[in-house]
Amino acid sequence: MDKNNKSQSLNKTELVWPGKRKEVERVQLPFQTIETINLPRGARQEDLFSGKDNRWKNRLIWGDNLLIMGSLLKEFAGKVNLVYIDPPFATGDDFSFEVQIGDTEITKEPSALEVKAYRDTWGKGMQSYLQMMYDRLVLMKELLADNGSIYVHLDWHVGHYVKMIMDEIFGKENFINEIYWHYENKFQFSFSKHFPTDTETILLYSKTQDKYVLNHQKVPVKNPRKQNKVTWDPVAKKMVTVKDEKGNVVYYDSTEKMVGALWDIPRLNSMAVERVGFETQKPLALLERAIKASSSEGDLIADFFCGSGTTGVAAEKLGRRWIMSDLGRFAIHTARKRLLEVKAKPFVVQNLGKYERHRWVQLNGRYTNYLKFILELYHAEPIEGFKNFHGKKDKAFVRIGAVDAPVTLSEIREALSECKKNKIKSLDVLGWEWEMGLHDLVKEEAERYGVKLSTFQIPREVMEFNVSDPKVKEDIHFYELAYLEVEQKVEGKKLVITLKDFIIPNPELLPEEVKDKVKNWSDFIDYWAADWMFNQHEEETEEDDTFHNMNQHYRTRKEPKLELSMDYEYKKIGKYNILVKVIDIFGNDTTKLIEVKVK
Repeated sequence: MDKNNKSQSLNKTELVWPGKRKEVERVQLPFQTIETINLPRGARQEDLFSGKDNRWKNRLIWGDNLLIMGSLLKEFAGKVNLVYIDPPFATGDDFSFEVQIGDTEITKEPSALEVKAYRDTWGKGMQSYLQMMYDRLVLMKELLADNGSIYVHLDWHVGHYVKMIMDEIFGKENFINEIYWHYENKFQFSFSKHFPTDTETILLYSKTQDKYVLNHQKVPVKNPRKQNKVTWDPVAKKMVTVKDEKGNVVYYDSTEKMVGALWDIPRLNSMAVERVGFETQKPLALLERAIKASSSEGDLIADFFCGSGTTGVAAEKLGRRWIMSDLGRFAIHTARKRLLEVKAKPFVVQNLGKYERHRWVQLNGRYTNYLKFILELYHAEPIEGFKNFHGKKDKAFVRIGAVDAPVTLSEIREALSECKKNKIKSLDVLGWEWEMGLHDLVKEEAERYGVKLSTFQIPREVMEFNVSDPKVKEDIHFYELAYLEVEQKVEGKKLVITLKDFIIPNPELLPEEVKDKVKNWSDFIDYWAADWMFNQHEEETEEDDTFHNMNQHYRTRKEPKLELSMDYEYKKIGKYNILVKVIDIFGNDTTKLIEVKVK
């Protein structure tokens, strides 16, 4: 028995591994809504699902699914009707994806956060993967309703291990089926000494033994076949063969067959219309079959490894509510675009980023340790004797933003005043969050103080790094805030805005293949949207300062060209704030706040 589990006596058959831990962390953190989509400002939300909460919005959440599920428990424990997950198998491709640069595509490597997650998953081999799955499956069971089911999509690398874990967590008696997804392998021969792989496994378990939903489905058959007619005998409680008055078996030509545990559904090829650039993307037909089989209209579906968002798209088509999450920022962005394509019901984009940072400080020491750590990653030296400065890098003094609040114009003014008082000519401000529209005003502010000001984003990945790993520290890059230029033109009550320029200030950090493909500044932009009445406090009841996606343009494989102008017709004259959000080809967002007068 492992030394870490001396107090845990084995009284049943289960899978064990070095360092196995059965206590699962349950962190409850508030969600931060960063965008509302398909619900314009001032519009009243319709009753999306009959008999359900008419304030419901579907949820797309960025972050670590362990923290996300722990935070969902308070509201959703015992309320999720169906969970489908497609977790990493055993390759490093799970976080890679393709991005469009002009008329060509390149493969985007995983972010530092995703690399860290991969190291956590496979760093100690199979044992770390199994612990990752164990923790998350425990929370998924707690989220499931009594009539709920869970589909776990796996392959030959890990399927047999995970089945034993699910037997332990859900109970062997709640195992329903081992489903085999069969697809044609395009290679009809193999150079290696094994048969070509043409199946993957989906484990289906229920929360309880007798309450779960299972809607049998039928699929067409190519060649109709004779089949004896059967009916249900309520007395014998079994199926019986139908016979005519002479006692002869009644036959009919069957054009359909019942779906069994072998699901013949084609795999997406590189030319498939559905394909959005994720190597692990699954066919929509696969998710539709699972959702139809194990849920009813209006039920709540969850996917905590959502990738490109196929589960949400299928749930939308079938009239189900959904919650999806993923660790990849670009996965969230891709899912958002797919949901816009299918004209999804109102949904919100959320994260836990602000509160994850607060938790990071709690776990890793006091505020001074936090400052020292950030300075070390920025390659700056700590200094003392100043109110607004925490370090110095070459000739620039360094200020680090608060761990749980955005950097504001007022605090930068204080830092600039201290610069002027001490004849400091260069200031670097590092921040996690930034006041909306800040970086347009702050440059002008700094010039009046005679200070060269640079503003850098502290990478969210910093929270996840192992501080004792010197290689990880060298991999960290602090990117200066992107520059966005927007032109505005008012014609009566109509406003036209046009993107005029977008600059990523650190092009030397871009991959070489990206530099070679970029022909124009707009090639860096994948998506942009506008909130025409940002923070107007008119007819608003909640989330006044949340970005409402009221119009958007974005690239797709079918339409790779990006429109750079959009317009809006106001109903009333007056002053309006417009917030423009740009998301680049790597999933990073930049906002610009502009003001207009409609006469």
